[in-house]
Amino acid sequence: MSTIEPCPNVGRRRFLTTAAALSVGGATLGTARPVSAQEAVDLTDWFADVSNYAGIVDERGAARVTVAVGAEGNGGGFAFGPAAVRVDPGTTVVWEWTGEGGAHNVVDEDGAYESDMVGDAGTTFEHAFETAGVSRYVCAPHEPMGMKGAVVVGDVAVATPAPTSEPDAEYEYVAREPDYGDWFDDVDNFEGTVDMRGREEVRIRVGVDGNGGGFALSPPAINVDPGTRVVWEWVGEDGPHWFAAADGSYASPEQSRGEYGLVFDGVGISKYACEPHEAAGMKGAVVVGDALEGVYDVTTTHLTVLGSLGAALLSPLAFGAFLWARGRREDDRRD
Repeated sequence: MSTIEPCPNVGRRRFLTTAAALSVGGATLGTARPVSAQEAVDLTDWFADVSNYAGIVDERGAARVTVAVGAEGNGGGFAFGPAAVRVDPGTTVVWEWTGEGGAHNVVDEDGAYESDMVGDAGTTFEHAFETAGVSRYVCAPHEPMGMKGAVVVGDVAVATPAPTSEPDAEYEYVAREPDYGDWFDDVDNFEGTVDMRGREEVRIRVGVDGNGGGFALSPPAINVDPGTRVVWEWVGEDGPHWFAAADGSYASPEQSRGEYGLVFDGVGISKYACEPHEAAGMKGAVVVGDALEGVYDVTTTHLTVLGSLGAALLSPLAFGAFLWARGRREDDRRD
């Protein structure tokens, strides 16, 4: 993993071409835009064109918080994931490049920090936020596409657009539904299987409104190509939630905030449910491959661990489901 040194403030519209430094650099110390305790910061317009905005992820209590650069959004790998985080003063935010969407940078609107332009996966840039306030930042070349983010430091009041919790008109559904049996009979936000083929990464929100509270997945059923990264992002308040495959082949951490991801391969249907809230209808499914023919239930044949990442090695119908993304148990944050 490469780490890039913070670069001097040379104006956020300057596109830097310096290669990423190979040595590890220290974090820059700085502030977000300060505000008074009574003043609310309006981020409604800021996130109006950010397709992956799903609310402010509360990361208070964590000393270091990771944000993906080149996450799926805004028509490709042109998003920060999550787009908005809330942290305590003194927290270091680490931006980590996914390698998707070409070269990106991280540029604070007020010039407090700015990274180099980087395209290499695994490269990181970090900044320590010392005082309460709000930092708006962008990827300069992709800002017009909606590649924007914000770090809310402390208990600052903010106004933001409401994240959508139900499938909306932009979703396209498969022409013919797979046979799920009675799996979705009690899932009140199930509208059909959303066709997400053709994407390298897709996201599912965990804990949106539905099923009598914050007990829904959005969208609950998706169809993806083999090799697609599926990332679940916790956004609701009625957690903690954790889910497991119906066949026992994978399970997420128990958490109220964070992310968890798998890479699915092969052809099949993977059904899963939030175990504490399955009876409420908090269930989902990932259809891998052609939804019109050759769809089979996915079963687990082996589980192994590779370094710090878990790799669930599935049957030939869905081999290579790899634990891929960042998840953290809520009780770990309290330790």
